[in-house]
Amino acid sequence: MSCLASLLRSFEPIAVALSGGTDSSVLLALARRHGVRAIAVSVDTGLTPPGELPAARELSERLGVPHVVITLDMLDIPAVRENRPDRCYVCKRAMMEAIVAEAKRRECRTVVDGTHADDRADTRPGLRALSELGIRSPFAECGMGKEDVEALARELGVPVRPPSACLATRIPTGETVTRECLALVAAAEALLAREIPGTIRVRCTDGRRASIEADPAYRRRLEELLDAVKELGFEDVVIAQAGYREGGADSWKR
Repeated sequence: MSCLASLLRSFEPIAVALSGGTDSSVLLALARRHGVRAIAVSVDTGLTPPGELPAARELSERLGVPHVVITLDMLDIPAVRENRPDRCYVCKRAMMEAIVAEAKRRECRTVVDGTHADDRADTRPGLRALSELGIRSPFAECGMGKEDVEALARELGVPVRPPSACLATRIPTGETVTRECLALVAAAEALLAREIPGTIRVRCTDGRRASIEADPAYRRRLEELLDAVKELGFEDVVIAQAGYREGGADSWKR
C-alpha cells in the first residue's frame, strides 16, 4: 500500500483512465482514499460493453471525483473498422491520446491506468500505447497482480466485476466490425449475464453467427437460452465446448 500511495502522490494531480472495470475503479478509489488530487476520464468509443460507462459515472459521483466522458467513434478509424491485426493497439492509442489531451487541458500532471502485473503484452497488444504516451500503471509498477487488486476492491468497497473487453474482440480479425454486429453481441451478453454468472463472451462471425463462451457448468441453462439469443437476430447460435477462453477475437479458433 505504501508503494501505491507514494507513487500516486508523486504523480498528482492525476487523471485516472476510468473504464468502469474493477482495476481502474480500484485505482480511483485508492487515489481518493489517500487524498490525491484526481479527475476521472472515460472514453465512449461505441465499443464499450453495456454497463461500464454507467458504472464509471456512478463510482465517480460516489467518490466526489470530477468525471469527464469523451466521445470517440472508433469505427471512424479504418484499422478498427476493418478489424486489422493491429486493431487493439490502434484503438488503445486513440483512446489514450484523447485522455492525455484532456488531462493536459485540465492541468493534470500524470495519466494513470489500472494495468496490473498479471496483464501480459502478448494478450494485450494495446499496452504498447501506454509506454509510448507516458501513461503510468501504479499496480504494475508496484508488482501487484489481479488477486491483489481484487483484495483492495473488497477493502475499498468497489464491486469486483467479471473481466471485460471491448466488443470488437468478439469479431474475428479481418471481418469488418459493424454497428449491427456490435449491437447483437451487446444485447446477447446482457441477456445471458442476467442468467449466468461469471465471464460471458458471445463471439460473432459471418455477421450473424454466434458462439457463446461461458462456464461449462451452466451448459444446461445456456441450452435453454439459445432460442432467446437467436431471436435477437442471429442466424445461428452454438455453445463453445471449452467455455470462456482468453485471447480476444480469435480465441474461438483455437
